[in-house]
This record gives sequence, C-alpha cells and structure tokens, in this order.
Amino acid sequence: MIPTGRLWVLLCLLAVPMMAAGFFPGLGGAVLALDTLALALAALDFLMARRVRLEVSRQLPPRLSVGAPNKVELLLVHRGPRDVEVRVRDDVPESFTAEPEEAPLRLPADSQTRWVYRVTPAKRGRFGFGDVHVRVRGPLGLLLHERRVPAAQDVAVFPDMRGASRLLLSGAALDLVNLGLRQLRRDGRGSEFARLRDYAQGDSVREVDWKATARRTRPVTRVMESERSQSLLICVDAGRSMAAQVDGLTKLDHAVNAALFLAFVAVRNGDRVGLAVFADGVKAYLPPAAGRLQYRKILDTLYATTPSLTYVDYLALFKELNVRLNRRSLLCVFTDFLDEEQASTLVAPLHRLARRHVPLCLSVRDTALTTLLRTPPAGPEQAYQQAVASELLSDRETLKAKVGAGGVHMLDVRPDELSLAAVNRYLDIKARGVL
Repeated sequence: MIPTGRLWVLLCLLAVPMMAAGFFPGLGGAVLALDTLALALAALDFLMARRVRLEVSRQLPPRLSVGAPNKVELLLVHRGPRDVEVRVRDDVPESFTAEPEEAPLRLPADSQTRWVYRVTPAKRGRFGFGDVHVRVRGPLGLLLHERRVPAAQDVAVFPDMRGASRLLLSGAALDLVNLGLRQLRRDGRGSEFARLRDYAQGDSVREVDWKATARRTRPVTRVMESERSQSLLICVDAGRSMAAQVDGLTKLDHAVNAALFLAFVAVRNGDRVGLAVFADGVKAYLPPAAGRLQYRKILDTLYATTPSLTYVDYLALFKELNVRLNRRSLLCVFTDFLDEEQASTLVAPLHRLARRHVPLCLSVRDTALTTLLRTPPAGPEQAYQQAVASELLSDRETLKAKVGAGGVHMLDVRPDELSLAAVNRYLDIKARGVL
C-alpha cells in the first residue's frame, strides 16, 4: 500500500477543520465523519486496485551482447472491464544498466500492452533477472497497490557480435565500405587467380589477359585475390592490466570483441584461425583450423574468459607457440602497454618470433589519460595527475617504438576503433603477401 500525492493533499486539507475543531468544539463530530470518509475512500481505492487482474511475462533475446544496448520486452495482459494506470519496473542484474528503469503505462480494458526497454551489460557471463514489480493505481488515485510478479530468468551475456552480424548480413560485402571495413577479397593485389572481367579504366597493362582478349575481341583483365588457407593465431592477454576499465568495458572485453570480429572475417575469408588465451601461462589454446565450427569453439572459449589478477608471462606464451606452430602464421597479440615493467618483457621474445612468423601487437588506447591531459588543471592535485599521465603515455610510446623496431606490426587505437583496425591490418598483411 503506497499513498499517492492526491491522498497527501486530501489529508492536508482535512487538517484544517481538525485544527478549527480545537477552537469550535461543535465541529468535532463533522471532522470525525470527514476523516472516516477519507479513510473509507482510501481503503476502497486500495481494494479496487488490488482486485485488478494482471499477467506479466518477459521476453529476452537468446543471448545479450556486453557493452551494447539489448532490447527486453515485457508483456502485460490486463483482464478487466476498465482502464488501469500502472508503473512497471523490472529487476535487472546488478551489473546491468536499464534505460528507462521504469515506465508509467495506461492499460486499456481487456488488452495486451508491450513495454520495451534496453539493458546494457557491463560483464560477460551468466546472469539472472529477478521479478517484475508493478504498482497499480486505484480508480480514485489515492493509493497504489504494489505487487511482485515472479519472473526469475537466466540469460547469457556474450561478447559484442554486432559487427560480425552486420558483416554476415552484408551478403556479398557490398556495404563493407559503410562499415569502415575494406573488401575481404583484395582484387588485383593477391597471388591466386579469381576470375576474368572486362578491362576497366585504371587497370594495369600487366593485368591484361592477352589470350582471353584475343578470344573475346575486347580487352580482358585477370582478377587476382589474396591467398586463402593461411594461418592466423589470435592471442588474448587476460592478465591484470586487461581488467582496467576503458569507456565502460574492461580492456579484455574490448579485446575479446575485436578478436571475435577478426576471427569471423578470417574464417569467412577461408583462413585457418586459432586462439591462445594467456596470463601467467597459457590458459586456453585452440590450434588453427578452418570452418564455422572452429569459430564457434573460439566464441565459446572467449565467452568464459575473465581477467586474472596476475602478471603476464610473455616468455611462456612464445615458448609454447614455438613448439605448437610449425606453419608460418600471422600472430595477433591483444595486450596492454601501460605497465612498462611487464610489457618490456614482450620485446625480445616477440622479435625472435618475428623470424618465423608475422607478429601484430594490438592494444587499447587509454582515452581517460588523453582526456585528462587535454583538461586545464583545476589545482595542484590535478596537475600532479596530469604529470603522471604524461609520463605513462611517454613510456608507452617508447615501448611501442621498441616493439615495432624488430619487424613487428603495431596498432594502438581507441576502443571503438579496435575491431575494424585489426581486420583492416589483417587484410593489408594478406594483400601484401607477407604471409
């Protein structure tokens, strides 16, 4: 039973004759009658609100995406002869952000009403929704009857696969330019023959197929594409530095999202893709393989990956890769360079690995540090924070230069640019025939 503002106004109005009764004793009976009537009306209003028949059910997607708005739908079935005003709130998991958190609704008589809101999970894993809370307003507007509808439900939160889904829906990849992604098949720059097409302005003379030109009596160009069935190993750092939050998600979540997008594109492109998750040792390893089943294995492995609050042993990772990887591969290492002491151990073993393979280091730029440096200091404490941030970023740039000096490809980009930057660099490496 929850009083409304209308009931409080009514009680305040009744207080006036009650005070007057102290000066005019004859008004006592009338005041008592008014108070009794007000209480009776409030009780009647509550009983009518309580008798409203409501059925509430929740519809969730089969899986939610971390860091992305996900649609949740509540269906309210009202079986009654009159319109009812309600306020609805869902019991979402603690780490979720709901928008909006609650909503006032007017339910017509004998009707079904859908309320859609969106939740943004901050973590991957399995979570549970609780019950649905509904406040039913009485017809007089004096009291609300709050009821809890049992609706406990579990849901799995997976890495953000919106990029891969859009790529899958693009069919022949005609809208990849709009996505910011370059073409999967790099026509004219690869080493494998793809098809013949009519000569177009700008084609090189070396690409003209003279035999086909003679047969068709018009210029014909050979179209080449990047070699397929090459090997790609995605290495994801799950150490303590990857637990840091950047733009609402951990660095590990940003890396997982980018790694899955990269694996999706590589599998679609016909390459063999593998996975290594590491921290103080190799936590999980999937040897490179082709096909959608391999992508599903990578997805299941990364879904359960959480950051370990331990140091990162790069030497242990590269020792194991030296034993396991016999074929020349592109190694995409998602890691962090903020901890200079830890990251400096990456340089030497990565340079040695570059003699046999093609390493690509990818890291998430700390946007909070760059934003801090752009803000004028408001006092001594903020000036000190800016000095520390400047030193950290300077050390990071020095370390990146050391890593890139040994033939290692480097990417240090904003979180929202990581997925596309990783895929575009992968396509560039394939197009240049480095593998």
